[in-house]
Amino acid sequence: MSKQSKIPAAELAIFCQELYQLVQSGLPIADGLNMLLEDETDRRTKAWLAPLCAHAEEGMPLAQAMRQTEAFPDYMTDMVALAEQTGRLQDVLPALSAHYTRQDRMIDDVRRAFAVPIALFCVMLAVVFLLITQVLPVFSRVFAQIGVQMSPMAARLMHIGQVLSGAGLGIAIVLGVVVVLALIVLLVPVLRARVTGFVRFHLGGRGVFGQIAAARFASAMAMAAASGLMMDEAAELAGKLCGGAKQIDEKTALCVQKIADGGSTAQALSESGLFSARDGRLLALSERTGSMAETLEQVAERMQEDTLRRIDGYIGAIEPTIVILTALLAGVILLSVMLPLMSVMSTIG
Repeated sequence: MSKQSKIPAAELAIFCQELYQLVQSGLPIADGLNMLLEDETDRRTKAWLAPLCAHAEEGMPLAQAMRQTEAFPDYMTDMVALAEQTGRLQDVLPALSAHYTRQDRMIDDVRRAFAVPIALFCVMLAVVFLLITQVLPVFSRVFAQIGVQMSPMAARLMHIGQVLSGAGLGIAIVLGVVVVLALIVLLVPVLRARVTGFVRFHLGGRGVFGQIAAARFASAMAMAAASGLMMDEAAELAGKLCGGAKQIDEKTALCVQKIADGGSTAQALSESGLFSARDGRLLALSERTGSMAETLEQVAERMQEDTLRRIDGYIGAIEPTIVILTALLAGVILLSVMLPLMSVMSTIG
């Protein structure tokens, strides 16, 4: 399997739960994986499960076998390796399952949130395009027959429609090329990874995306800390999960450095800009009471809920805005041709 063909978060959550059940039953990992492979019917899942079984049968530890498949994220393999070293695999696997379940839900919510405004925007463009290319020319011919000129605005809009209609073939070709390029990027893992990395590097640390990265950092650090890692090691490991964005990488590096220098974990998290002052106070209290891992998990859940509320708020503002713009544009276009027609009718009457 290609290194870029990573397993989706939803499948990782299910697989971690299956692994937990195998470990809890006392069945050898290799035998349990073979059982999963025998029952598996999905071709894509078999593509990474089969080599994982083969590596496990060779006697490799689970984490090393997962790395050899090149299908699992580094964070998961690092956590499994740490769990195997400390004998806490039964504790880490359910936490990983919950982590990837939450990550999959967030990704799905973000996708669904952006789908509706994009669809509405496309409908708005289609309505306006239809009006200026099909409706206005009809009114223009009617006005010409009765000897009335269209309003300047309607004439300009109709001219734009004629230009667009004349360039229809060119526009279709351009759109076709864009669609083909988008499909190539989506279907070629190397290109998809590069485009995703470029977008994440420049935009992944800002606004909602930055908050999503911070929530993932808090969740990953909570799990790492609960597994027995030192706080600087937990922060470094968590940084790998949410890394890739310039601003987030700088913040996580600053956080790791402050903790490694002997500073307070809560203070380092707050001063790095990853968490708000309110969360910093809460983490400082949990640091003194020895409940840092639990508090980090609570902070991660709250940050995720806040992020989803922000996205819902944006979508709630975008949707009516697009509807209002569509209605206004359609109204202006129709009024620009109806007013002259009404004037003629009143003159005749």
